[in-house]
Amino acid sequence: MNRMFGAVIAVSALGVAAGATATAGPVEDRQELMKSVGKSIKLSVQMVKGEIPYDAAAAAAAMQTINGVPGRFEKLFPAGSDLHPKTAAARKIWEDMKGFLAKSADMKAASAKAKIAAGQGQAAFKAAIFGSVLKTCKACHDAYRIKRN
Repeated sequence: MNRMFGAVIAVSALGVAAGATATAGPVEDRQELMKSVGKSIKLSVQMVKGEIPYDAAAAAAAMQTINGVPGRFEKLFPAGSDLHPKTAAARKIWEDMKGFLAKSADMKAASAKAKIAAGQGQAAFKAAIFGSVLKTCKACHDAYRIKRN
């Protein structure tokens, strides 16, 4: 039953990522993609902390969800979308698109390694999540996200 719970959450995260193109525009699309990343990170952290049983398939699916975001995410920052009142994207993205795309590539690489680590057990997956995936998230958010209270 616990495996089924993890698989349901992973599939739900994939569904959010797949449905992101059905929203109103680039800001809403990128927010939906980030929600799918957030759900995948939450599931992963819960598993590595032992809050829910570790499920290698669900862990790999969560990393696959994250891995699919950079290629889609990179196309969702057209000129003018920085002016949207609900964006959390910092102006620096448009000023330093090359750096932003490099951070995006870092996330793709970190999530690919974590997906492999998922099949190597909870300890390997934990090392990948806390060693590179979360650090990569933080590095991008620190540089390219508007800090809100």
